[in-house]
Amino acid sequence: MFDNSKPLNKEDKEILEFIKNKKAIILLNKIDLQENNLEKCKEVIDANKKILKISLASESNLSDLYDELDIMFGLEQIIPDNEVMITNIRHKELIEDALKHLKEAQEALKSNMPVDIMSINIKEILQDLGKITGENVSEDVIKGIFSKFCLGK
Repeated sequence: MFDNSKPLNKEDKEILEFIKNKKAIILLNKIDLQENNLEKCKEVIDANKKILKISLASESNLSDLYDELDIMFGLEQIIPDNEVMITNIRHKELIEDALKHLKEAQEALKSNMPVDIMSINIKEILQDLGKITGENVSEDVIKGIFSKFCLGK
């Protein structure tokens, strides 16, 4: 989804390059504002994807989006069943980072490393996930997690 009221930025162009070989729809949002006609941009055209102009604020042309999703995936294939769906590349990368730190914490535990070493990985996990949720991890949270452990000297 791209903001059609602004020119494409570097990240937008990277996303367009990334989706070239993927199943995708290009959504040009905010058509209720002054348009930049992004559908005429070379990068958008070169992506060679279906382009839909919508407005989430005014809900304009959302039925076109639903129709296109039905064509692309078939509604019977989309089953809302409380499973988590990751729709943001940045979030996916942060979750992968959190999983990497989790594996490091598990390895530290298996290797009988001191708990304060594991706390570094746990803090990294919480920070990675906090970047998604918008919550910051304070030292108090980390201390609370490890307050039940005895750190030997």
